[in-house]
Amino acid sequence: MTVRDIYVRGWGAVTTLGWSAPESVRNLIAGDVPPAAPGISSHLISREFNVFEVPSKENPLDKSMAMLERALNEAFLKAELSAEEIAESSVLVGTTGGLFIRNEYEFTEAVRKNPDRESPAISCRNRGPGEVADLIFNKYGIRGIALTFSMACVSSSHALVVAADLLGQKKIRRAIVVGFEPLLNMTLQGFASLLLVDYDQCRPFCATRAGMQIGEGAAVVILDTEKSSATYKFSGGYQYNDIKSMTSAGIDGVTVSEVVRRTIETGRVSAGDIVAIKAHGTGTVDNDLSEGRGLIKYFGENLAPVISLKGAVGHTLGAAGAVETALWLSCCEAGYIPRSFGFTQIDPEIGFAPSQKNIEAQNGSYLFTYFGFGGTCTSYLITKG
Repeated sequence: MTVRDIYVRGWGAVTTLGWSAPESVRNLIAGDVPPAAPGISSHLISREFNVFEVPSKENPLDKSMAMLERALNEAFLKAELSAEEIAESSVLVGTTGGLFIRNEYEFTEAVRKNPDRESPAISCRNRGPGEVADLIFNKYGIRGIALTFSMACVSSSHALVVAADLLGQKKIRRAIVVGFEPLLNMTLQGFASLLLVDYDQCRPFCATRAGMQIGEGAAVVILDTEKSSATYKFSGGYQYNDIKSMTSAGIDGVTVSEVVRRTIETGRVSAGDIVAIKAHGTGTVDNDLSEGRGLIKYFGENLAPVISLKGAVGHTLGAAGAVETALWLSCCEAGYIPRSFGFTQIDPEIGFAPSQKNIEAQNGSYLFTYFGFGGTCTSYLITKG
């Protein structure tokens, strides 16, 4: 529970749609959204998966580090942070791929260059707060805390809620929340083994949906108790872990409804104050059913427009919270909330269609939801105006 007003002071993002949040959003709002395609990064051992890949001519390790640096610089510039303000901040990183990209790249390069030798061992060498947090911590002389959240697709959304709570309790000065997710063989093969990958198209909430498509991205969201020129307020958040299921929040929608209720109560708003919902909307059969039923259960006929961004940028896993928040805020800056991509047919078990047109980004509260693997749940509100 936060006890002080928390503001979104700045943000930045790199996605398959562009190397900045504004560039990504221009393409998103214009509908210039290329479909996922087979990955071409040199470390990927299979070309059977359609993915949302960030375009680059660099090797995958250098590219991922460039993505991280670009998102950081964009966020710092937008927030107008001085070097001293950056240094006195804390860093909270949400990632899965960020813990393994160096290992995967070095492993595949070693195998490629030495095809006749025994393959080297591969393991995660990250220690302490993790390589990404350490990199930021050391490069910018950070004096606050450094934390890494690696909790699959709620990693950076969890980091945002924890950061807001720490700020509200005056335990940190400012929060640099990072979402970082390069493409990995581990995640692509892992979700495929669970039959959660759609080899054709990502179709959130659609009756024909068959699974997710992985995307890569990097994003930074800066939270502060100083309003400065910020027009967006982090109004409240809630976290929950559903121990009834190893893989989802339960298809009856009860857990999702309860998480949304607690979030809205924490933000001291009502259901009618919600302008639109940035849904998790992964495109998997059970996750969409769980979330869709939960939203209907809570909002009923007063359901605000629902939008999933994953049909446009893919599921960026640990980075999803930061990436989708940064994109959403840039959409608000541009004046429009984009439509959902990949939807064609209402699922009668869900009962609604996600928004199929761009809508005006009005002042008010926007609900963000994330319901991930292992029954992890995060939800929060950001208020515009």
